[in-house]
Amino acid sequence: MNVKTVKHRSLKACTLVAAGLVMLSSYTANPQKGSVFHEIRPLQTDSVSLDDLSGYFRFPNRIAYIRFFDQDGQFIAQQAWDGRTYPLQRTGSLTFQSRDEAYQVAFIGGTDGKIDKAKILNRLMLEKVFFNPTQYVSLTADQLMPLLGRYRLQTDNNMEINVTRQGNKLAVEQLWDNKTIVFEAFSPTDFLNEELSFPLTFILANGTVKELICFESDRWERIEQ
Repeated sequence: MNVKTVKHRSLKACTLVAAGLVMLSSYTANPQKGSVFHEIRPLQTDSVSLDDLSGYFRFPNRIAYIRFFDQDGQFIAQQAWDGRTYPLQRTGSLTFQSRDEAYQVAFIGGTDGKIDKAKILNRLMLEKVFFNPTQYVSLTADQLMPLLGRYRLQTDNNMEINVTRQGNKLAVEQLWDNKTIVFEAFSPTDFLNEELSFPLTFILANGTVKELICFESDRWERIEQ
């Protein structure tokens, strides 16, 4: 699949991201003055591999991401929206603190034992994704075809959209006002309209698309193919 780097977010998009989540840089902590952060503990001998913890993790607003990665033995958290990095120090098998700010990170495993979530700042739960949210990919017609069809908002039967293909992109027509929004792909199931900071994620069951999620939690049930 061909890829192209995601261009810088527009001013409007950046504003929406900032409004939709509490940025790491907006928090301050001073462990010397009654901070909630714990002292750094010695590294455990049974620590999980950094490779198992690395990857991109998505914020609840489904727009912003943090990348965790190992760089020459230093584990780092990087904000995908502005590139800012936070060197991390390990405090346990699955827990870390940023070296300078004492921001906390705790990785969480799923039922299969693999890491699929990360809790940051003791409050925000991030979901691991298996695509690069800084690069679009070019999908084929065969990859887009299973996503096409009509969807209805689960909480309002009067709200329907029609998903069609526009070249190697998706086009979503809002049937209540006939407005069409075009989306580019990060993966065969994850899409974004960058100008509007509008994410789409398609949910599959047994290989068939059943619904899509947009923004944080709006769910649309597939009603026609």
